[in-house]
Amino acid sequence: MVEAPEDVAARYDLRAGVEMLIRDLKHGWGCGQVPSHTFVANHAMLLLKLLAHNLMRRYALRRFPELSRWTAPWLRRGLILAPGRLLRGPGRERLLRAPELSLLGRWLN
Repeated sequence: MVEAPEDVAARYDLRAGVEMLIRDLKHGWGCGQVPSHTFVANHAMLLLKLLAHNLMRRYALRRFPELSRWTAPWLRRGLILAPGRLLRGPGRERLLRAPELSLLGRWLN
């Protein structure tokens, strides 16, 4: 089979987005690592990592749309590892006070 160069480039352009997602999952969530020799346990761990990735993306898209294009390691640094303070609110309710986006940007720089 012979394809025109434009067709080959278009086909590989579709694939490039998936490769970036695979890289993000491997480096950001450790999806390339298998924790045990049991297939079922490895499958469960993979599903948990994919769920965590999807929840993090959804949270970033809703709360901080400016950060939604960041890779998973940077999102984890900026959103999970950001310093916060656990407080007791009214009725012994626990509240987490996290920095706003402007403070988050200063913290990452």
